[in-house]
Amino acid sequence: MRLLIAWCWMTGCGLVLVIVGSFLPWVISGTVKRSSYEIIGVIDRLGIAGDGFVAGLVSNWPLLGVLCFAPVIAAALRRWRLAGGMSVLIGLVAAAFALGILTFAVERLGLTVRLEPLGPSVMAAGGLLLVGGGLCMTFGNSSPIRRIGGRSGAANES
Repeated sequence: MRLLIAWCWMTGCGLVLVIVGSFLPWVISGTVKRSSYEIIGVIDRLGIAGDGFVAGLVSNWPLLGVLCFAPVIAAALRRWRLAGGMSVLIGLVAAAFALGILTFAVERLGLTVRLEPLGPSVMAAGGLLLVGGGLCMTFGNSSPIRRIGGRSGAANES
């Protein structure tokens, strides 16, 4: 029971870190620190993403917080494996995006616009927690609620 509750807490903490990391500074431009939402807004206005998959990600980035609540809603409906699967998917995307930004931008020195590693690092940590917690929820027992008395206990309650 405690292990299952720990998986839920780990997944919840991962969701919180992904959302918080998206609001933290990602880029420093002069003395101004900008979050991922401000960066996505600039990319969208400049048309850098073009058309296709990347443009879809850019235009839907503000829905990240809403997307992170989907596993919470699935868990509230006692769909533990669905919640775990969605957590793994969100965690993989968030961690890959944040780690990709970190590895790409760390090597770029001398630019007037530079990486602030706080936001991507927090999002990457949250993504990795989501993947771990989601895998445990998906492939662990189907419910973190203990079944008291087994099948006979459930038959006696009805």
